[in-house]
Amino acid sequence: MKHLVKIFLLWACMFQCVLAQVKINNHQIQIIKAQGIMPNKVYFQHDFRLSYKIENSIPKKNLFTSVNGLENHPDMYMMAIQNISQVKLNKNYQYIHVVQRERNIIEIMYPTDSFQSLEDGVYFYTLDEHKQLHQQASFEDVFELPCYLRVEKKQGIVVSIQKRCLAAITHYVYDYWSNNNLKHLRIEMYDTDHNIIYSSEIWFDENTGLMTKTIRKNIKTGSFLIESYIRHDGIYGIGEYFDNQGVKTNHVIHYKNSFRVENQVLNKNGKVIKTNNIEPELFDFQKDLDEPYPYNKLIMNVEKSHFLLKDAMFEQGLGESRQYDSEATNRVKYLGIQPHQVYYHKLPFPGFMAERYKNFPHQAPLSLIEAENQTPRDKYSDLIQVEMGDNYQYKKIIKTKWQQSAISLPLTQFKDLENGVYFYVMADKEQLTPLKGVEQAVSLPSYIRVEKVMGKIVAIVQKTRVQWLTTEFDYKKTAPIRSKLTVLESHLVPKLVIETEYEKGSYLPLTQVIKNAQGTTIRTFVRGKKKNIGAILERFNDQGIKTNHIEISNDGDIENQYLNHKGSIVLTTDEIEDKDNPQLYDNLPFNPDGFEMILFEHFDEKSKH
Repeated sequence: MKHLVKIFLLWACMFQCVLAQVKINNHQIQIIKAQGIMPNKVYFQHDFRLSYKIENSIPKKNLFTSVNGLENHPDMYMMAIQNISQVKLNKNYQYIHVVQRERNIIEIMYPTDSFQSLEDGVYFYTLDEHKQLHQQASFEDVFELPCYLRVEKKQGIVVSIQKRCLAAITHYVYDYWSNNNLKHLRIEMYDTDHNIIYSSEIWFDENTGLMTKTIRKNIKTGSFLIESYIRHDGIYGIGEYFDNQGVKTNHVIHYKNSFRVENQVLNKNGKVIKTNNIEPELFDFQKDLDEPYPYNKLIMNVEKSHFLLKDAMFEQGLGESRQYDSEATNRVKYLGIQPHQVYYHKLPFPGFMAERYKNFPHQAPLSLIEAENQTPRDKYSDLIQVEMGDNYQYKKIIKTKWQQSAISLPLTQFKDLENGVYFYVMADKEQLTPLKGVEQAVSLPSYIRVEKVMGKIVAIVQKTRVQWLTTEFDYKKTAPIRSKLTVLESHLVPKLVIETEYEKGSYLPLTQVIKNAQGTTIRTFVRGKKKNIGAILERFNDQGIKTNHIEISNDGDIENQYLNHKGSIVLTTDEIEDKDNPQLYDNLPFNPDGFEMILFEHFDEKSKH
């Protein structure tokens, strides 16, 4: 979870809190009084942040009598989190009760038919167990619910449909000494049924304001931690971990002015059996609360949702996840994409692993005429065609890159054209031959595109193909296990085929083989099987004769053995690159997009000179 409250809780667990004894900010109290704020009444605050400093015990942000003004606070979109708290203050205007609710803001794919009759504005809905919509009167009616839908309409168009499900519910209870220093703080985290799932109690010194003791509990597992703060002999604090039977499992030492910890793992008799520097995990603060049914079946709109939420989803593509696989399949179906369908892709095309979940599409298909001119003002234009497999994932991706430039031609030859887009090929003496359509144009190495709008020629562009590659995938269930990248056309390298096998549960190559146009193996990569060998690379000439055997250790050390035609070692270096005949494909392994980018970057650099 990305939420700030969890960051602060973890911060406290790492003993980085330093509390100063200071006087309450009288100026801030006057500001609160001027707002008409009264003790022991419930108010609402955006983006409450936990702090143990006495000067932060008084609200520094505005308080509101209603939540309505906080529902769409602009700051929440920076992290795609809605953070609204109910707060109460004591007679000194210090926090005594805070109930904080954090929600993920997730754009979803949802039919807009139900909202066509609405006027422009923002509307709130809930779903029942039969997935039926129920409109609610205001945000106040959904503020405390486990989840709700938010629909926004502008100029007669539904521009946003979001699900906002609770990701965390946290209750803070403060108690103070007579000098206004913090005395005791209780923190409780709840599930959506308001059951406590985590608790923490912290005690503070009356005079110094420093923490003296903490007890933290994972209510679900029964495990707990007792922390004592020492602050001498280089030790900041000591934590004792216990299981649900009260048996001590870990003795953890935290050192002053450092993140360094010493974790002594104990057996049932209390004897140290091993030591490491990893803090035991008592509670997973990163995990969001489970989304209730049927909201958990709604499909994320990947293009419109926040990058942090998308990144969290893409990371799940490294392993098996029925939830994400099911959602990805439903997303493809919602977009109307069918198995074996061939279509053209919207730009930018999401990068392998980093920007797409496995190989599932998350963008609506385009026709060729829609896709051909997506970036008209750029020096280069991509045209991407995909073929779907049985599993709703990309079976084949065909990427063509065109260099495009505006040219001048006599306009009289176009005077009889109707408004529209036309394609030509240029013969000798700049004679234009019309083409049957865009399909014929993109099949040629070069063509000219002419566009006429309102009786005027608005663009004449010449497009020349500079790169043409295909990538084909094989799968085991939904996991890519093999890929074959073919360089059909490039100004830098001849035809190549790069065949890759991936490690199960990841996109890390286990093996990679490069073959030339004749099908001869010229490069190989194998993940090291020996304990101290990370990878083995071998190079061959175009006749298939081995020229180099390269071993890379797990520490990054390189041994590059140069071989003669008999296989005997004639030279050994500690560099991968072949200074006599370096090639762009020498530094294996590549992922499919990685090699494509290398080719294009070198071509673009070369074309500038």
